[in-house]
Amino acid sequence: MENWGQWLGWLGAMALVWAMAPHQVRDIRRICLGAGVLAVAYFALVHGFGAGLALSVAFTLVNAGRLFELRQRARSGVMTREERELFDHVMKIEEPSQQSRLRDLMVWQDVPVGTTLIKQGQIDPPLIYIASGRAEIERDLAIVSECGAGEFLGEMSHVSGERASATVTVTQEMRMARLDRDALGQLAKSLPEVGKAVDRAFNRSLAVKVLRMNESAR
Repeated sequence: MENWGQWLGWLGAMALVWAMAPHQVRDIRRICLGAGVLAVAYFALVHGFGAGLALSVAFTLVNAGRLFELRQRARSGVMTREERELFDHVMKIEEPSQQSRLRDLMVWQDVPVGTTLIKQGQIDPPLIYIASGRAEIERDLAIVSECGAGEFLGEMSHVSGERASATVTVTQEMRMARLDRDALGQLAKSLPEVGKAVDRAFNRSLAVKVLRMNESAR
């Protein structure tokens, strides 16, 4: 039993080191909570009741409380289903304060069929997130692809600084968010972890588009 306890102690120590790697506060709290549980098991098996066990229990309870608080803060924010999907599953940003900063940069709107969102050659085209609906992508008067829920528009121009490479027209009534390009750039500089999360979301969206175009070209 004591050997098992020693292993639990080592695992707990390794978990604490690992907790320094993530950028998201919630991830850090989760790992610390796991380390605390391992520490409680270690002291209970190896040393029995004492100061070490009491401190481990306190450490675990504090992290559990903070994790619960983060969860409640995220849930208490008045967010729409579309915003929750964007932050939790598309951008994967969990920190409530960071979500709030991003919400301030977005304007939601419903767009009817036939609306042109972006024109080929447009300078600084809008940066758009599609929550629902569909649009066709046209280049040099030929339809080359389409896009839909969970994807971005204008992300390539946002990253490269080039003009829009295609025209995008709504083909199915759309619910979308328009993001402030300049403000998003400033936010990414002041909060690098947000910038990285946004870049990963853009890259995934671009990868989906490239894969779809390759399949349609076969």
